[in-house]
Amino acid sequence: MYKAEILADSINPQGDRITTMKITFPRMMLAEFNTHRMFSKNSASSRAIPFKKMVKMVENNPFIPIAWQKDHKGMQGTEYFTNNEMPNNIEPDWFKTRWLEARDSAVKQAIIFNKAGVTKQLCNRLLEPFMWHTVICTFTETENFFKLRCPLYYGKFRSWKDASNLSGATFETPFINRQNESQADIHIQAIAELMWDTMNESTPKQLQAGEWHIPFGDNISDGELHRVFDNKYTITQTDIDDLKVKIAVARCARISYETLGDNPKIDYEADIRLHDMLLKSGHYSPFEHVARAMSDEEYDSFINGEDYHDLSSNFNIKNKGWCRNFRGFIQYRHLIDNNNG
Repeated sequence: MYKAEILADSINPQGDRITTMKITFPRMMLAEFNTHRMFSKNSASSRAIPFKKMVKMVENNPFIPIAWQKDHKGMQGTEYFTNNEMPNNIEPDWFKTRWLEARDSAVKQAIIFNKAGVTKQLCNRLLEPFMWHTVICTFTETENFFKLRCPLYYGKFRSWKDASNLSGATFETPFINRQNESQADIHIQAIAELMWDTMNESTPKQLQAGEWHIPFGDNISDGELHRVFDNKYTITQTDIDDLKVKIAVARCARISYETLGDNPKIDYEADIRLHDMLLKSGHYSPFEHVARAMSDEEYDSFINGEDYHDLSSNFNIKNKGWCRNFRGFIQYRHLIDNNNG
């Protein structure tokens, strides 16, 4: 169930890369993932997803740990139980069996609460240890995340593919058996390694100054937009771009309450209505995934951090080009906030 899919991958004239991914990993890793604040994120919500759907998910495809780590002091241990070293001569599948029994108990108790009329916002929480979680994230800066969360094979490789020149390395094989020196939890290593490989295998689209990075943009049909909206007014290419931006915002927002792909029906008018509702109600986080490539003039004017100078009395180049947590791109949310201010 570990997945990493690129929804948009772009590069600006200054050489900065922005990437939007849809990733799936164990729900128990969400807190660690969220510590990386350079990522803009929208996430599936336990408060919003219907209870029966959540139960079906954990019954049919529960999260089961990659390996069973031994008890240890401190944050991160290094020793794991193997089939040849099980405690008290128990069977190799004993841990998995007990884990699934815990899942069954959680489901049973959650159903009891649900039948008693308790909100799904609480019932679903009981199921979270066994859930997979899907996040849409957009970023220009990845070094800190990959440094802290990727595996470290043979002391230098962040990917098993990089280390072995093999394709299709799977995550069922425990990372503990791959000369891995990383101190991160192996479950966040799994998604970080997959994100690393996915980015390395993708070629970003070259954008010119003023052009938009639009998640899902390649799947939004210009012809269909003309068909839907031309009967209301004659739309120009600028109108098309504006509509795509709004549709992308809506689709990023829907990750909170539905699995993208559950509803294959394309309804651009519904997307625009959702965008307008989010804008009116102040739900701005989905507006962070769409961003416009900076011009050289904008790059020089967006300064991050302290206003210190180098020897030539110009702002240090490392401080240039920053708009919030992105470099080289202006978030749609930033433009909205400025207009509202």
